[in-house]
Amino acid sequence: MTVPVLVIGNKNYSSWSLRPWLLLKQLGIDFDEIRLPLDTPQFATEIGRWSPSGRVPVLRHGGLTVWDSLAIAEYAHDVLAPGRVWPETIEARALARCVSAEMHSGFMALRNERP
Repeated sequence: MTVPVLVIGNKNYSSWSLRPWLLLKQLGIDFDEIRLPLDTPQFATEIGRWSPSGRVPVLRHGGLTVWDSLAIAEYAHDVLAPGRVWPETIEARALARCVSAEMHSGFMALRNERP
């Protein structure tokens, strides 16, 4: 199968971009990286050819486009590194997904506690 292509912004300033990049690196998955500078005319011009949402990160693999860092993690678990992303047991997987979803949504409980 083809090598996945991960389209990201700046790894220093975009934790959304950094998350799937770190995951793929940690798993030892070979992928091509395309960086589009955020908030630039280049980003505005090029993002549409990669991402249906107009945002990064986005993973292209064969004819499939996966946009969203958690969706990329799920795809990696199912296809790129089968069974190696999430914990093995159902209970541990459920807890890991809860924590990941809370982080993904911006720790709203923490934000409400410390505005």
